This record gives sequence, structure tokens and C-alpha cells, in this order.
Amino acid sequence: MKFLSLSVTDKGLKRKNNEDSLLEMPEIGLFAIADGMGGELCGEIASAIAVESLRSFVTENRAVIDAFQMNASPENRTQVLDMLADSLRNANSKVFKEAEKRGINGKMGTTLTVLLLLDSTGFMVHTGDSRLYMIRASEITQLSTDHTLVNDYKHQFGDYMFDEKFNGILTKAVGIQEYVEPEKLTFAVLPEDKYILCSDGLYNGLAEDISPIKESFSGTFEDAVKEKERMKEAMRTLTGIVYENGAPDNISMILVSAFSTDEEEVTETREFVKKFDKIRDIALFKELDYRELLTVMAQVEIRTYNRYDVISKMSESDRELFIILDGKVSALKGAKLLKTFRSGDHIGDVAFLSGEIPSYNLFLDKTSSFLVIKKPAFDKIVAEEPIIGVKLLTQLATVLAKQTNLAAGLIKEQ
Repeated sequence: MKFLSLSVTDKGLKRKNNEDSLLEMPEIGLFAIADGMGGELCGEIASAIAVESLRSFVTENRAVIDAFQMNASPENRTQVLDMLADSLRNANSKVFKEAEKRGINGKMGTTLTVLLLLDSTGFMVHTGDSRLYMIRASEITQLSTDHTLVNDYKHQFGDYMFDEKFNGILTKAVGIQEYVEPEKLTFAVLPEDKYILCSDGLYNGLAEDISPIKESFSGTFEDAVKEKERMKEAMRTLTGIVYENGAPDNISMILVSAFSTDEEEVTETREFVKKFDKIRDIALFKELDYRELLTVMAQVEIRTYNRYDVISKMSESDRELFIILDGKVSALKGAKLLKTFRSGDHIGDVAFLSGEIPSYNLFLDKTSSFLVIKKPAFDKIVAEEPIIGVKLLTQLATVLAKQTNLAAGLIKEQ
């Protein structure tokens, strides 16, 4: 996978200075945006310190990136994400100490949104209300979460009308407190993906209508020269809209375009998108938004078995939940057919949750592909993303309740 990038930062029409800082290192796939806070209390210094600290930390830990690129194992992927999270924590420490030195503790800080693209894997760490968007197949998704008072409240209690003066109050930022825990995300990167990192001066300047971002920057990759021109035009378009709306804040953005010249990789991408669309329709995931589904997908695997294959019962230590994407599978106990499963069905829900060893084998009536969730991976999702965990457990409980009701009805009829 290869990446093109382009960036711009603009003071806007109302601010005296530009407190935004950008980091653009396409040679290693590292991009970041920081929006300083504090006005005369050195917001621009906070953002500059954060970005330089990030650059130095990642450069010094390049061996972690190299190890992942040599072997993209789950363990090495976790190492990269942890290193990136440590880079943000390190930036927080440096900004916090600078504020201490200046005697302005708690009044000097910055947002920091970091994107690292390594081949076909993306990593994000983030704190504050700068944003990371992804455009894929003409669909735009915000991958980062706004760490604001208003957004946190809405996340817990639903929509509520707030006075506009509360909109900019951050609940997380770099340098405001001695310690900060970043938001973390890993996800698959596909050819023709587009990524946009931006400060709130851009999306607020668009009046929260992000459709121009998608309209100006989506489309099929043709070649590097044409893609660069499209990126420049997208920046001109977006900046122009913000200026028409008064440009009250600094405007900063980094555009990143992923592409591949390998036809096999492009074909695999099309297949991945088809499977992803099927996964979105599965009952277990129907309450998840796109970002939450990407989080789950980073912890699961897709397997294909051939017709007539037999999947033997698993041990308690190897608990896995199978969800059929395509195919037809029979559950057999000896020679007795217990049940036939088809696309969208879950297999092994009770054993997955309880640890009981299944008493049946799975027989493949036709070549079938499965989404497979290992219990340790599921537990990790629940621990690190409790909202996603609640949604998944609720859906699993719903499925099991329906199965119980169905079984009870059959017993009553008999």
C-alpha cells in the first residue's frame, strides 16, 4: 500500500495567531494534527511541543514499526498501538511540565490526533476534539470521538439541547492534567481509502455539514499526479466554504489518499468490502456504528472451510464464536443431525459464553466462510470498549432468548 498526503493550515479571519500544528511524514505513514488551547497562554507552543514530541518518540521507537512490517502478527500490532499511545502520553507529560514551568498549570494544552498507516493496517490515538475522518466507498465516517462535555453527556444520556457556550469545553486534552489516557483504534486500510485529519476550525466552519468533505475528496484513484490535483482542489473547496462562513477559527487539515498498483490487492479489497457489508447486516452487529464495527473487526478473523470439511469440537481453552458469512453448515452429534445453519447464523453461543465443551461437530455442506471471534479477543473488546461490549452482549442475549423460546415452543408442541 502507498500513501499520498497534502496539508494546509490557515489563521482564518478572526484569530490573531495560528495555534494549530501539523505533522506530515508520508515516508513512514505518520500524520498528526494538534489544536493548541490557551490563546495568549501559549496554545501555539503547546501544539508545537506535542507534535515535535510525537515525531521524536515515534522516530526513536521505529524498531516497533519495523517489527510489525516484517510480521503483522496480533502481538506486533498491539505493540505498535501501545507505542503510539505512549507517544501521546509522553507529549502530554512534556506539555504539562512546560505549563508548570510557566506557572499556568491547567491553562495550557492542545488536542492531538495521530494517524499511523502501515501497509494495510491503520492505527489511531487521539485526545480532544480534532477529528479523523475516513472516506470508503463513498461513505464518510468519523473515526475519532469528540472528547467534549456536550458529546460525553449525549453519549451517556442521549440528545439534549445545550447552550453553545458549552460546545468547546474539552474533557480530555494533552497537557491540561498530569496524565491522560488516549482513545485508541486499529482498523484495516484499503486501496482508495481517504483520510482527513482536521481541527475544529474546519468542521465548525462547515457548520457541521461534513458532506462537502466527502463530495470534494471521494472518487476512484487514477494516478498520483491526478490524485494530488484532486487533493489540492478539495482543500481549496473546503477552505473556501469556511471563509464564506466567516472563518472564525484556525483552519487546518491533512488529506491522505491510500492506493495500490497491485491488481490482486485491489481485487481483494473489493471482496473485503462485500464481506464487510454482509457483516454489517448480521444481527449481532446491527447496533454498532461504523467506527465500532471497525474496532470489532480489528479483533476477529475471517476463515474459509471447504465442502465436506469437519470442524471438531473445541476445548474449553479454545472458545470461538462462529458467524456464517456465506455457506451452509450442519451440526452433527454422531450421525444425528441437530441443526442446519446458514448465512448470518451464530454457532456456539452458549459454549462461547459458558466455557462448556460443545458435544457436536460441524459438517460443511458447501464451501463456507466464517467470521470467528476468539473469547480472549471478545473479552478485550468488552474491557477496553465497554459500550461496544454492552451492545454485543445485549445482542447475544437476544439471540439466545429467541433460541430458548423457539426450543420451548417445540417442546410444548411435542
